[in-house]
Amino acid sequence: GCGLVLPDELQGCSVLDLGCGAGRDVYVLSALVGEDGSVVGVDMTPSQLEVANKHIDFHAKAFGYKTANTSFKLGYIEKLGELGLADASFDVVVSNCVINLSPDKDS
Repeated sequence: GCGLVLPDELQGCSVLDLGCGAGRDVYVLSALVGEDGSVVGVDMTPSQLEVANKHIDFHAKAFGYKTANTSFKLGYIEKLGELGLADASFDVVVSNCVINLSPDKDS
């Protein structure tokens, strides 16, 4: 990645990570949004999401959360409408050097 750029205050926010890969930034964001916030990662690579999903419970426990505040969706960032994400449901959208990898840049 190129580095994660974030707003100063994320506590309680709902964040969407486009092109989350194995979830590293999702888990950083998970700690920053706190137990009342949430983070959804989207990636088009099943093997990356397999790694990301393996660490959900570990991070929830490490951060002291009763339940995980993270989830992952398999899909293309150009086709978010196909992933069951509600319109206007995120406070912040991040992408760590992934939009350039989009196979459908016109979308």
